[in-house]
Parts: sequence; C-alpha cells; structure tokens
Amino acid sequence: MLEKMVLATDLSADWDLIVGCGAELRALGASQAILTHVIVTKGLVGAEESARAAARPRLEEQKSQLESQGFEVVVETPIGLPAFSLNEVAQKHCASLIVLGSHGKSAWREAVLGSVSAAVLHNARFPTLLVNVDRLMEGGREGSCQLRTSELLRHVLFPTDFSEVAAGAAEYLKYLVPKGLSEVTVLHVLETTYISPWSVLKQPENAGQSEIEAVVKDMEISGVPQVRGRIFKGHPVPKIMECLTTGDYSLVVMGTQGKGLVSELFLGSVAYNIARLAPCPVLLIPRMA
Repeated sequence: MLEKMVLATDLSADWDLIVGCGAELRALGASQAILTHVIVTKGLVGAEESARAAARPRLEEQKSQLESQGFEVVVETPIGLPAFSLNEVAQKHCASLIVLGSHGKSAWREAVLGSVSAAVLHNARFPTLLVNVDRLMEGGREGSCQLRTSELLRHVLFPTDFSEVAAGAAEYLKYLVPKGLSEVTVLHVLETTYISPWSVLKQPENAGQSEIEAVVKDMEISGVPQVRGRIFKGHPVPKIMECLTTGDYSLVVMGTQGKGLVSELFLGSVAYNIARLAPCPVLLIPRMA
C-alpha cells in the first residue's frame, strides 16, 4: 500500500532531516521515492529552466542520500502550484503517500501549514503524512529520528466520527499492524452545537458508545496489540489537542472529511488545525473516489 511515496522537498536544510529518515519510511513498506520539487515561477518568461537548474544540485544531493538508504529514486520538477502539482505527480507514478515537511522557504513561503499547505491539504487526493520538522529530532538535530518505525507506530491516536471516510482511515491503520503498530487509542468527540443563545443541542449520554466499541473490537481482531476507546464532549479541535498534549502519542491518523453537526468537520477545520498544532506527525486519509 505504501510502496511509492512522493517526497515534496523544498530543498531546505530542514528537508535534509526528513530525507535522512528515509530508512524509517522504507520500514513502512516504501521502496520507491518520487523526490518532487515544485517550480513556482509566477509566469515569469524563461524562469522555469533557470529555477530547475538552480534546484538540480540540491536535488542530486537528496537523491543520493535516499539511494544510499535503499530507495529507487525518481526526480520530478513540475511547474505549477504545489496544491495541484503534487497530486499530478502522485497520480502519474501511482503513489500511495505524499510526505510534507512543516518548514520551507522561497516560493513555498510558509511551505507546509501556511497558505500553500492549506491548499495542498484541501486538494489532496492521496494520503498525506505531515512531519513537523521542529519536532523531528529528539534532543535536537543530533537526536534520534521520530520517524523511526518503532517510534512512529508506537501509539497512534485515531480520531473518528464513524463516517465512511473514517472507516477508510481505519483500513490504513490495519495495514500498519504487521509493520509494528503497537497501540491505538480510538477517540470520538461528541459535539455540542449551539442553535441559539438560549438553546443547545446535546447528545444522549451514551451516544457513540456502541460505535466506538465496534471500532475497538475491529482493531483488536485486526491484530493491534493494545486498543482503547475514549469519548469526549465538546469541540473536536480542543478535545483532540487536549488528548495529544496530555497523552504520549507518536502519530495521528484521521480522515480528511466526515460527518457531524459542524459542517466540513474533518478538513473543513478539524484535520487542518490538528495537522498545524499536533506535536507528532499526522497522517491524513482523504475520501477515496
């Protein structure tokens, strides 16, 4: 499922950290890396080839580093907007994952989790792994890589609204079981919606209990060694963040669209904000056609 990955490099030193963790991505099942740098020229005549030439030395360095870790590497330098170009590259190579870093430069500006990444996430047609580069190395840049499989799959938080999209994200979790997935916490947030200043729509006390028990049982049957279910009440973003900041999680896996009393629940605001704020990598699974 994760044999081919698009690595969306901005050529910065921060991205060297992600490339340096290539062996950990291989442990997830990846054998081919499509090293992709999107050329954003804003329509300047003749700027495309100049930008490609400027990017070539850094791309070759990162390509060599990935090859030394056992990857078959293809380099792509599409011209356009990252939000669309990354999908096109992934589709061209039949990739199963796009990897983004949280820092960038130049044409990417804020790169990931800025204006560009918002567009990338909202237009994503492929599973997307967001890596916060600031937190990538434990104990500084000389520490151990947080993408190592033993860490990344140690304890996954799986927020779900029991939708079809969330069920698709659960299937990705099952794929990771033989890769070393050790523990999963299934989280459901019961939303409270204010209809007017004088009234509030409340969920029944036992709402979601049977559903979360079914998800937990399904994960157990799939071979996850430890699974637990949690139900919170409130708004999804602060409750998921509360869970992340008070717990010890290594990865968040969640669907990018869902259902609920708040419109565009997952990736209208929730998934995007969790991706922006989470202290660990976030794997977003979009609705599949």
